[in-house]
Amino acid sequence: MGLKTLLELLKGLIYSLERRCGIKLPREVTEVYLDEDHDLLFIRFSEPVRQEVGEPLPTRTPVTLFTEEGSGKITALEIIGISDLLEELFEEKLSRRL
Repeated sequence: MGLKTLLELLKGLIYSLERRCGIKLPREVTEVYLDEDHDLLFIRFSEPVRQEVGEPLPTRTPVTLFTEEGSGKITALEIIGISDLLEELFEEKLSRRL
């Protein structure tokens, strides 16, 4: 039950970020790291062959999208303040329903 809940959370988070930021994120995840003490979530989609470049996404909560230099392939996503981002995306979802 816990694994299904985590997978559903990740799926919902990815879909919400795609809608919010107008991007398409990979569906294959190779690593997930949650640091509860620092409220940080790191999602690795693939290992870069070349150097990674990070750029912030247009959210109130600090979210960094990592891409492979040259190819532009999305390799990772880092969210500092995952609790805040979930609240931000939930608020947005509620406002769309009203």
